[in-house]
Amino acid sequence: MTDMDPIDVLIVAAIPLEHEAARAGIDDWTPCDQDDPHPYLRGEYRCADGRRLSVALARPVRMSGRPTSVAATALVDRLRPGCLAMPGVCAGNPGEVALGDVVVAEMTYEYDEGKQTTKGFAGDHRPYQLDQQWIRAAQELDPSTLPSYGPTTEDEAALWLLERLLLDQDPVKHPAFERYFPPGTWPRRPAAIEARGHIIRPGVEWTLTEEGRIFIERVRYDDVYGPAKLPFAVKVAPMASGSYVAKDGEAWARLAAMGIRSVTGLDMEAATIATVAETQGVPHWLVVKGVMDHADPAKDDRYKRFAAHASAEVLYALLDRLTGRSLNPAATRHNVRLENVLGAQIGDHNVQHNIYNG
Repeated sequence: MTDMDPIDVLIVAAIPLEHEAARAGIDDWTPCDQDDPHPYLRGEYRCADGRRLSVALARPVRMSGRPTSVAATALVDRLRPGCLAMPGVCAGNPGEVALGDVVVAEMTYEYDEGKQTTKGFAGDHRPYQLDQQWIRAAQELDPSTLPSYGPTTEDEAALWLLERLLLDQDPVKHPAFERYFPPGTWPRRPAAIEARGHIIRPGVEWTLTEEGRIFIERVRYDDVYGPAKLPFAVKVAPMASGSYVAKDGEAWARLAAMGIRSVTGLDMEAATIATVAETQGVPHWLVVKGVMDHADPAKDDRYKRFAAHASAEVLYALLDRLTGRSLNPAATRHNVRLENVLGAQIGDHNVQHNIYNG
């Protein structure tokens, strides 16, 4: 296969960390067009059933929609991919996802398209919907087989509970509660933590002791690199894109008021990827992003590296299951379904931290 041959998947990563995480999914890459304004890497992803997907990986010079649009459009025109994809990091709705969870964009739109009036902002959204088969496959994906997934120990559950109490969050109402306290472990596990002197229960709810507060603050301070493994979940839901990074804690209420009540992911490029795919006739698009923060004042980068790597793993797992069925990199720009350029056919798709040292 030459550099002029069409490819199965073009992956665009917005920042170097996301590019690094996507690059780790394939062992051997060949640099291409390095003197061009839009260079890329080319490699092959080996699927579980023996198929090989030709993959190109690139990134714009900076994040956000405009540079992503320029780079993606130029590379789509050059490489004629069957799928335009993006892994990376995003903000996640705290009522729906935990830090480290991965959001697959069921649909995406630019939330700041519309009209600003004296009465406020009136959105004029143009959503792009993910293919229904791809939605179902993402809903059925089991992340527990992926490298970044790690089951919860009692020590990790204790740290998780202490951190929730430190941040004034109700652990029972948290999206990740049952991952750390499965049925039969609550309130037995908190009672064991109480025996260590880190929490008390003066009334209905658990609260931190001063000793517990100092302990969990030190753990968070020392955790500069973030988790290596988490019991993360994959959430298939709407993802909104905008032109600025939100950190005021009000984004989710604003987005719900604009009409998309179930929006779960917030980023700067997802809608651009879907738009380029639609306008350039790419048969499929796929945006998968890990939750690094909740777009609130507590925003930091502790989960950024984990989120980037988990998103790339989920992206490759979905491409493994889905490409080849209807993906055709040599197709015309009208979703014509021909044989896969590799000559392979895919059959039915069975979709099939710390240590708590008390």
